Amino acid sequence: MATTQAQRASLFNTLAELMGTEDAETLMEQLPPSGWDNIATKDDLKVLAATFTAALAETRVAFTDALSETNAAMQAGFAQAAVERAGLVKSQARNLYVTVSTIVLASISIWIALLAAPAGG
Repeated sequence: MATTQAQRASLFNTLAELMGTEDAETLMEQLPPSGWDNIATKDDLKVLAATFTAALAETRVAFTDALSETNAAMQAGFAQAAVERAGLVKSQARNLYVTVSTIVLASISIWIALLAAPAGG
């Protein structure tokens, strides 16, 4: 049960009569302001430490899982990007082949036309 302010004042007055005001003040300063039931004990701190440690472990596991999922998603994205890049390179190579082939055929056609033309024409 918490000590009321009236009880604290009564105790101080009694102590002041018995010990003097200075000693009574010194002794009253050593008492908790709201009672001993609000003071944390070593057992309270052990329970708090255990709770905190468990919560930290759960957070670490959740973070590790989230990081693993993120890494897996990134790896899948990189793999998909590589496939898409390979398709793009293949398409560009095909377009380059067609362009070069067209230029070569046009050049050959021009040379054939020039060589087949009558001399002095």
